[in-house]
Amino acid sequence: MGVQDIQEAVRASDLFSHILLKALNLHLIDEISEHQVSLAQLQAIRFLRNHSVVMMGNLAAGLSISYPSATNMVKRLEKRGLAKRRVNPTDKREVQVALTERGRELADRMDQERVERLEQVLGRMEAADRESLLRGLRAFVQAAVLGNEGVVSQICLHCGLQASDNCPVASVLHTHISP
Repeated sequence: MGVQDIQEAVRASDLFSHILLKALNLHLIDEISEHQVSLAQLQAIRFLRNHSVVMMGNLAAGLSISYPSATNMVKRLEKRGLAKRRVNPTDKREVQVALTERGRELADRMDQERVERLEQVLGRMEAADRESLLRGLRAFVQAAVLGNEGVVSQICLHCGLQASDNCPVASVLHTHISP
């Protein structure tokens, strides 16, 4: 691979990530939540929706943030009526976090809108290009993880209940790391 190819890959990947961040996340957050939540709070809401029971420590670990940061984030979500905390009945030292019905509805609306917007973009592509994009994205994720398993905790989406057998991160880990 030549220098020009690498430079083009950098430019294209920068544009791709900006499009995903701005058009499919930040604008969406502003439109759907009416400036109620930040991107970090949306990630917390998604994490909570994707896991049945979440301890505050697990939320912090899943979002790669400190326990105090997770606690503050949950407090802000509680003030907006999007999440609730309760003491674990079996261990009073632990705090469980869950979405309220309002929080779940917000997460569902935002994800549905994200899917619809992505579908519009993908619909403007030729079928072969869509297939190539998906194949290329999976290969890119696998190549990024392979030989650099330390980044897995930083990039893993912690899909929980929505986990897929087609996860490119999991496929690399299961194939290349012995138990």
